[in-house]
Amino acid sequence: MRYVETAQNNGQEDHLLNMGFVQQSLDSMSQGISVTKMIDGELFIVLCNRQFINLLDFPPHFADLPRPFREYIRYNAERGEYGPGDLEEQVSIRITRAGEFEPHAFQRTRPNGAVIEVVGKPLPNNDGFVSTYTDVTDRNQAETYSDLLIQALERSASGIAIFDADDNLVLTNDSIRRSNSFVTSLNMPGFGYDDWGRAMLKHDMIAVSRDREDDWLNKWISHRHDPSGILEIEYRDGTWRLVEVVILRSGHTVMVSSDISELKHAQIALINAKEEAEFANRAKTDFLANMSHELRTPLNSVIGFSELLIATDFDTLGKNSVNEYLGDINRSGRHLLRLISDILDISKIEVGELKLDEEALCLRELSEECLRMIKERARRAGTEITNHERPPKVRLHADETRIKQIILNLLTNAIKFTDRGGHISFGWFACDDNTIALEVTDTGSGMAEENIRVALEPFGQVANSMTREHEGAGLGLPLSRRLAELHQAELSIHSDLGKGTTVRVKFPAERVITDFEP
Repeated sequence: MRYVETAQNNGQEDHLLNMGFVQQSLDSMSQGISVTKMIDGELFIVLCNRQFINLLDFPPHFADLPRPFREYIRYNAERGEYGPGDLEEQVSIRITRAGEFEPHAFQRTRPNGAVIEVVGKPLPNNDGFVSTYTDVTDRNQAETYSDLLIQALERSASGIAIFDADDNLVLTNDSIRRSNSFVTSLNMPGFGYDDWGRAMLKHDMIAVSRDREDDWLNKWISHRHDPSGILEIEYRDGTWRLVEVVILRSGHTVMVSSDISELKHAQIALINAKEEAEFANRAKTDFLANMSHELRTPLNSVIGFSELLIATDFDTLGKNSVNEYLGDINRSGRHLLRLISDILDISKIEVGELKLDEEALCLRELSEECLRMIKERARRAGTEITNHERPPKVRLHADETRIKQIILNLLTNAIKFTDRGGHISFGWFACDDNTIALEVTDTGSGMAEENIRVALEPFGQVANSMTREHEGAGLGLPLSRRLAELHQAELSIHSDLGKGTTVRVKFPAERVITDFEP
């Protein structure tokens, strides 16, 4: 009898030891757990761990089991866990639902903001259920932040591509896919950062010559490990992108490509403006030097010959010498007048004060008159001038005086830079787009490409003003260009050094008159 009692006591102790081990194991879990069982027609929580009590913020004595399931539901309802509504109805609905012993899974946001994920499964005998409770607040926030990050990446104006530690492309956003069409056909992973550079070259996207592609690719590859991590890339379509590379601690490479076209174009424009300002400053200096030279020479001639005439006896000097001196004074005075007139014309054009007196001009008559006016000068220079015999049968709506000024300036300039025995031709030509062009071609010394721009600036003779071989202030071409622009025409120059120059003035179709009375 004593043996039986001892055995029974030992069995109870073993049972208690086992239960204590189970409880310790449950309390060590990071999840909350509870077992709800139907006893005598009522649901009881018969087992739970410490995390269940803590996660759901139940009073400590709620861990004394078994305890009616209704008490837990009512406690939650009373403290507003289920939101507004009739308390008894809330309790009744949840008790009834729990008694169905159906699998369930849902998330409940507690008043303190914690999100608890509840997953329940029925017991084998279908007389209760076991439930787990997991705090998924951080996970939900991470998923939310991840979704927000993905949305932000997709909507970012900058292109973004991410490569993993093994250099496999794992993520791209919409912006970079739109600017790099080859991305859509990639088999990711397996496409690396270096492959990206090769693909851009293969698709002829980069503004680099064929013989420099290897250098560009090496620069692209080395840029990935450059501490500054920034590379400016010019594309063939005229756009510019700034590519920045960041290598994360995980070994992932993040490539960010931003469109800097407007900034780059503004930068280029600023550099050009700086060069223009420097050029204008040099032009101002040249202007003063040229003005001093161009004005002093004829003035010295006028003053010198006039003083000579004043101090000399006319009878002793002789009529021929007097006429020669007076002729020199006259030519110097006319030269000064032309120079001052050209300067005033350019000044008026610059400030918008030069007005055109426009009419329908006959091209043939215009050309013949200019030819008569320039022929003697060409003869003295030993240069032959020919005129295109049959100009187009149209008229030009323009200012006659200013068009003559253009023609004479171009012809004078051609004579000046054409050696004796050379040839000059000029005439009017109809173009396919219903426009009309005046062309003056010479067999003179010509200009290098970089000097054409200089020649079109006031006082911009290519040679230095103190060493140039030809007289003149260099106002003919720039004045002709500005007079052409007043007529909405475009003056262009094509020149081969040592072979000659062609100056073309193209007038718009709006100034060409075809329906006129002959």
